[in-house]
Amino acid sequence: MKLLPNLFTLANAAVGCLALYFISVIDFETATYCVLICCVFDFLDGFLARALGATGEFGKQLDSLADVISFGVVPGAVATVMLGVLDVDFPWFFIGFIITLASAYRLANYNTNDQNKDHFSGLPTPANALLWIGLTHIETEITFNLIVGAVIVTSFLLNSSFAFYRLQLKFSLLSVVKILVLIVSMIVLWVQFGHLAWSIAITVYILFSLIYSLVARSKG
Repeated sequence: MKLLPNLFTLANAAVGCLALYFISVIDFETATYCVLICCVFDFLDGFLARALGATGEFGKQLDSLADVISFGVVPGAVATVMLGVLDVDFPWFFIGFIITLASAYRLANYNTNDQNKDHFSGLPTPANALLWIGLTHIETEITFNLIVGAVIVTSFLLNSSFAFYRLQLKFSLLSVVKILVLIVSMIVLWVQFGHLAWSIAITVYILFSLIYSLVARSKG
C-alpha cells in the first residue's frame, strides 16, 4: 500500500506527457482535462502519503520530478505554442520556456528549504499551470507583448517571497465548508466562462494572496 502514493505521482507525470502531446497538436480542450487530472493526482499522492505514513525523501523527489513535467514543461509549452501561433520568429518563441526554467528552480528551492505550513512562498506550480492552460480558451486576441508580459510576471511570482494561501485539509467543519465554497465557486465560474474559469480563478487567487502578503508585511 505504501507504493500507492508513488504510483499516483507517476500517473501525474504520465498524464503530463499526454498534455504535452495534445498541446503540440493544438488540442487545448483535451490538454486542459489532462492538466486537471494532473492536479488531482498531485493532490492524491501527497494525501495518501500522509494517510499511509509513507512520506519520505524518495517520494518527495519523485513528486517534484513529476511536477516539473506537468506543471513546468506544460505551461512553458503552452506559452511557446501560443507564441508560435502568432508566427513569432525562431528563436523568440522559446521565451515561453522561461516558465519551465522558473518552475524547475522553484521546485528545487521548495525541496531544499524549510517551508511555512500555513502558506506557500511564491506561486505554486499547479496554480501557474492552471492559469496558462486556461488562457488557451480566451476568445479575444492575445498579443506578443501580453504573452511575454505574462511569462515574466508568472516566472517572477513562482520564485517570489510573497505568501500564497495554502488550503489545509483537516477533519473539521471549517475545512468542509471551505472546500464546498471552493467547489461551488468553480462550478459557477465554469458554467459562465468555460475553461477560461481556471485562469480567472487563479488570477483572483494571486491578487488575494498579494494583498494578504502586503498587508501582513506592513503590520510586521
